[in-house]
Order: sequence, then structure tokens, then C-alpha cells
Amino acid sequence: MNRFSNRACMSLVAFFLLVVTVLSGCNNPNNAESQNEAKEVSVENKGATIQMGLPSSNASYLPLFVADKKGFFQDRNLKVKFTKVQGGVTAIRGLQTNDFQVISSLPESVITGVAQGADVKMIGTLDDQSMYSIYTTQDINSPEDLRGEVVATNRTGNGTDIQLRWWLKKNGLDPDKDVRIIEAGENSTRLQSLITGQAKLTILSQPTDLKAETSGMKKLAVMRDELKTYNHNMLMANGDFLKKQPEVAKAFVEAIGEGTEYAKNPDNREEMVQLIIDELQMEKQDAEKSFDFVLPALADKAKINREGVQWAIDTTKETGMLKEDISTDQLIYDASPK
Repeated sequence: MNRFSNRACMSLVAFFLLVVTVLSGCNNPNNAESQNEAKEVSVENKGATIQMGLPSSNASYLPLFVADKKGFFQDRNLKVKFTKVQGGVTAIRGLQTNDFQVISSLPESVITGVAQGADVKMIGTLDDQSMYSIYTTQDINSPEDLRGEVVATNRTGNGTDIQLRWWLKKNGLDPDKDVRIIEAGENSTRLQSLITGQAKLTILSQPTDLKAETSGMKKLAVMRDELKTYNHNMLMANGDFLKKQPEVAKAFVEAIGEGTEYAKNPDNREEMVQLIIDELQMEKQDAEKSFDFVLPALADKAKINREGVQWAIDTTKETGMLKEDISTDQLIYDASPK
């Protein structure tokens, strides 16, 4: 056999061995396992789902609406599912049990929760100013007129109550002596307490403030004019979620920041008003008022106002609701874009 024939035979043998190796590899369980692992990785890379609990529904959530409708979540391979819950207490309970990975909440309730061992963190904020206003019946012209009268709060010790008591003190009234404070519950029932004459003053957020005006109530003060540093609708996350999926939390906050930037662009005003109309089922005039009230308070890049968190810590402690010492570093998880 000549040299050419020898080479041809060797080539055929090598080819045969290669085919056998490939076929045996396809039937190898270990190889199948590797393929499954690769498949699992590709599924994970398709994105993550975040369950978010919303304890109310108002125009302050505009960055959430925008991020959802404009595809900013989807651009980051995130699927965010919003669930309306009955009040902040229910939202925080769901956050602690990981039924929700993220919720929106006033800071005070989370401060007391973390002090008591809850594994939750602040990762951002929708707005860095208070969204509350003070409303009274028509016969009240100044805080001094409230002496001996009834004031309606939400629930003693929660964030709404803490802000109301702070405002009363700032305006020369002792909440426990000069007025009688009753618990009236959520925005709508607090407004009802004014309409029925059960109380002379309460604290309201939008869009209930618009209903207060149409009901003949008087806006006595806007909280942000006196409370200069605050975070209202904060973004709170489950601690286990942050440990296991920190990149998902950061992508979520980044999308909110992009939504805020889009909402603040003057060229997008009409689109934002229409979005509020669609999401909150409001009349155009009311949607415009809500948008104009919310817009100045939207936090750039969803960035937390640390001074506002410290104010909430200090004020919660003054009320006696917080007994332990706690720092902003214990409360805040930095998920902001670099």
C-alpha cells in the first residue's frame, strides 16, 4: 500500500472516532446535565419578576406608571407586577413575608419595623418632599383657632400622625393638651370627619385634597412649605431579595429614575396628564392639578434624601414610637445608579 493509501486510511479512522465521540457525548447524561444548566442560565438571563405592593393610588406614583408604560422596566429585563393593598400596614406585612419584594411606604413605619428587627431596607423614593396638605372647616382661620377643638389623624403613631403632630407643635399647639386627636383612618374617612363636623382639621394627600376643596373645606397649609426635608412615597425592599438579587433592585431603581426624568420633561406634560387620567380615572382638570402639585416633589433618579430620613428618625423618636437608636445607614440600601 502506498503512502497516499496509508494517509487515506488514517483519515477515515480519525473521522470514525470523531463520529463515535460526538454520538456518545450526545447520549452522555453528564452532557445532558450541562445542556440543562445552560438552558437554566439563559432562562434566568431573560429577566426577573418583582411583586410590588401599593397601599394607595395617586399621582405621586407617576414615575412607576411611566416606567411601566414606556417600557423602562422591560428594557432592563424586568417584569413588575403591581398589587393594590389596603393600607401601609398590610403592605409592610407583605414585604416582610416576601409576598412583595418592593412596596411604597412612608418612612416612619419602616423605621420602627427595622428597629424591631424587620429585614427591610429603603432603596429609593418617588418624591423627596411631603405630599400632605392641612385642611380645615371654613370657620378655622389659623392654628390658634384650633384650641379646644378636635383634630382627625389616621392612626396614632403612624407616619401620617407623626407629620400632623409635628405641624401642630410647629404652629404652637400641644397635640396632647390643646386639641383632642381622634383616629379617623384613611384619607377618605378623615375628610368625611370634616364634612360631618366630627373634626375641625385633618391632614390629606392627593387626590383626596381635590375632593376636600370641592366639598368646601379650606386648605390651611401645604406641608412642604414648612417641612423642608422629607421622603414621602419611599421604595422599600425585602432584605432577602436584596441579598439574592441586588442587580435586580438596582435595575428597578434605575428604571424609576428614568421614568422620573421623562415625567419632568416639559415636552411630555400633556402625555403625563393623560397617563394620570388613564391610571387614576380622573377628569382632565383634576389630573392637571395633581400633576402640577406632584411634579416639583419628584425625586431625581429616585434618590433618597438622607436628611429627610434623619428627620423621620428624630421625629418618630420624639413621639415615643421609637425607643431604640437607629442610623440612616441601617435603613438605607444604596441601589441608586452610579
